Amino acid sequence: MTSKKLFYHSLVFLFMLSTPVSISHAGYIQPIEIFTTSGNYHDSPGLNFYVEVSSPRPQQVDFTFYNKSSIASCVSQIYFDSDSILSFAGITNGPGTSFVQGEGPKNLPAGQTLTPPFETSTGLSFGDVSPTSKNGINPGEWLRINLTLNNGVLFEQVVDKLNTASIRIGTHVIALPDGSSESGVNVPEPLTFCLMATGTLAFLKRHSSKLRRAKNNSLRQLARFERKNSQGPSAPHKTNYAVDKTILRMRPAQAK
Repeated sequence: MTSKKLFYHSLVFLFMLSTPVSISHAGYIQPIEIFTTSGNYHDSPGLNFYVEVSSPRPQQVDFTFYNKSSIASCVSQIYFDSDSILSFAGITNGPGTSFVQGEGPKNLPAGQTLTPPFETSTGLSFGDVSPTSKNGINPGEWLRINLTLNNGVLFEQVVDKLNTASIRIGTHVIALPDGSSESGVNVPEPLTFCLMATGTLAFLKRHSSKLRRAKNNSLRQLARFERKNSQGPSAPHKTNYAVDKTILRMRPAQAK
């Protein structure tokens, strides 16, 4: 890749990483990470679950769950610990999924081991109907749960509560390759991405630390490129250049 192409590719890459998007009009993404260690696949890089949170209608929030795993896995139950600010409105089953309210265990399996313990809010547990491994969220499938905002709560407040773990979302994953099952919970990310390309979301979910390093490297390469061009073709190459460290900081997108 030529220096000019590297320069423009780097600009596009940095724009993706650092440009905040209004969360009022697009999906807010949070990964769901496994926290139990029941089987051999609890930390498998092939597991990839996330939830997209959006507000397409006033006083309602959609939680769309995706399974982008590359190994056998099935999200069988979903739980909300929401401090009573959310209530059930409806379910949209995606192709291959069939969920109903109140199906399965009343609380997130192993949720009491979390700090603070996970306490499922009344009416906010959901499960797949039998046969569970067929009707749950398998790789490539999705499910949407629509909830109502209570007591005048705003969508931006829901996002804030997700970031501070005042609202938690738990899932129970079954049918792993060794027959085991695991529990997961949403994990706030340092950046808010409102990207709909699922391939990009999967990459961001598993490689956020690599992206930070890549951003820093790209900024350094941009500094080299700009310094070289400013010196002209005959200027001697110098390796001791200064980079403003303030531009290397990554800041979370702020809710508007």
